[in-house]
Amino acid sequence: MDATGDLQLLEGIPVRPGTKLAALVMSLRRPQGATSLQLMLATGWQPHTVRGAISGMLRKKLGLNVVLAQNESGERMYRVV
Repeated sequence: MDATGDLQLLEGIPVRPGTKLAALVMSLRRPQGATSLQLMLATGWQPHTVRGAISGMLRKKLGLNVVLAQNESGERMYRVV
């Protein structure tokens, strides 16, 4: 995705485009959300780091509403609403 697309997706969220945190936010903002594995592949982080970033940075510091649900195949999906 180009820098212009990144800026549109991150509008109003104080995250630098092109960073791992930006990749995390972009993945979570997709309509279907993202699985833990998809988030790990997007960032290169371990599962506990992904969960920690969602809980600490996105939910607490940035105030984003990140929800956890299951898709039709039973996988846990994270999504920003």
